[in-house]
Amino acid sequence: MVKDIIVVYPVKETAMAIRALIERGGFHVSHVCALGSSALEISYSKKSGVIVCPFVMKDMSSAQLAQALPLDFDVIALSKNGTEQYMGNMITLPLPINTDDFLQTVGLLANSKSGFTRRSDSDTDYILKAKQALMSLKGLNEAQAHKYLQRESMKSGKKLAQTAMDILDQLA
Repeated sequence: MVKDIIVVYPVKETAMAIRALIERGGFHVSHVCALGSSALEISYSKKSGVIVCPFVMKDMSSAQLAQALPLDFDVIALSKNGTEQYMGNMITLPLPINTDDFLQTVGLLANSKSGFTRRSDSDTDYILKAKQALMSLKGLNEAQAHKYLQRESMKSGKKLAQTAMDILDQLA
């Protein structure tokens, strides 16, 4: 199973050029959008995916996007500072793009069974428990509870699991 690939770029011409490059490499881009929040919204309806975006978008950083994504999503952030980094479920590649390295990274992530990195079981447990508590106390469905956690995580600048722990502590 090949994962969905989403391209996020504020400049339409750049987004379409990246899409064309990915598709010439033999992969299918399912969505192109201008904002990280749009990619985040799309990710809720998908089982897994890879998001290609700039290191900093108009509405959020690539790190904020990576933290807020559901499980089994990875981010390839294109950075002008010229460094290659691996952190969490995000890989940062330098600009200008080395086409072979870029397509190899897209292929690796798009064809992997799970996310590049996964949350620990304890982190997943905290998130599930916090979502269940929010569903029970606030009358939210699971998607709404997850969005609530993500919003709080982005507001506080904390990881999703830490935000879930904080909510559980507040409710205890």
